[in-house]
Amino acid sequence: MRIAAVVGDLLLFSRIDAAAASAGAMLERVDAPDQLPASNDADLVLVDWSARDDGWAEALSRVQARGEARVILFGQHTDLVAHAAARSAGLGPMWARSRLVKELPTLVTERR
Repeated sequence: MRIAAVVGDLLLFSRIDAAAASAGAMLERVDAPDQLPASNDADLVLVDWSARDDGWAEALSRVQARGEARVILFGQHTDLVAHAAARSAGLGPMWARSRLVKELPTLVTERR
């Protein structure tokens, strides 16, 4: 399993890193849209959508359109602006952070 993570929060990234290491998955931290994995280079892309920037929606749409990587956006469940932005960009699903943390052990082991 190859995972790319767009996560600025170091505590959350460390949880993702621990789950990935426990599952024997490879994890790469991504800081810019042009660093997103190329075709066939990731099975899972985790994105902190609350920290989105211009360019992310288009770059993630390309990754999602290829259908090779599962793209999961996450953020605060109360951030309705982020949820609306994800929907209008054609991206999703958008999960609450708590759901992401709860499902990490399964996410880092399951193939799409």
